Amino acid sequence: MTSDLAPSRGAPSDATPTTCGRAWRLLPLVACLALAPLPATALAHATLVIGTLEVSPDPPVPGAALAVTVRLEDTLLTPVEKAFVRVELRAGDTDGPAAPESAVGSQAGDFLAVPPAAASERFTETGVKGTYTGSLTAPEAGSYTLSVRDTTFLNEEAIANVTLTVGGAANGAVAFVLPPTPTQPKSLSTWLLWLIGVPLLAGLVTTVLVLRRPARSAEADEGGASGVGGEGGAGPGAGTDGPERGAP
Repeated sequence: MTSDLAPSRGAPSDATPTTCGRAWRLLPLVACLALAPLPATALAHATLVIGTLEVSPDPPVPGAALAVTVRLEDTLLTPVEKAFVRVELRAGDTDGPAAPESAVGSQAGDFLAVPPAAASERFTETGVKGTYTGSLTAPEAGSYTLSVRDTTFLNEEAIANVTLTVGGAANGAVAFVLPPTPTQPKSLSTWLLWLIGVPLLAGLVTTVLVLRRPARSAEADEGGASGVGGEGGAGPGAGTDGPERGAP
């Protein structure tokens, strides 16, 4: 009787490691699925940025200070904060390279090589989200290409070019579009590493520990059951022999 029951007692311990082994094989798949969205999330300027530019005074006065206000929004009309923005003015009637309406820095090298007639420092973000202000000295009267340069990310910059008239008619609010940049900034990748990578690693470690615990518990239960079965087998045998020996 005892030898026949032994295999059935060992069956649960064989099933538990098999389940644990399958879970171990699934962990790489879970990790890949969790990390799959990261590249798309880490892209700098993954979407277009819509901007509006205004100058004061308008029209600009040659040789006078010119205040420039820029407002930035993403495609969901959410203000874009903490951007590094500045502007440059280049003569619009030169025989130099044509100014693209929107471009990244690596595509506008020839145009940017032309020295600007006027340039601002980095704009200051105001108390209104997504709004930046800066200033420069207006050049002589004429038509100029005003370049809005977003240098938030060191690996690549986004550029939008619009026409600005100095000493002529009022320019009004000028709309522009900053293109998406194809590279990711180091600061954003580091931030994502701490925000997503560390908790993900901690979750995987916790999962491994939880999956290993049932296997150890099953082994402990099997050992306890074997000990109880051995003692129980001796008990009934002794009790049975007692009455038979004591029978007259």
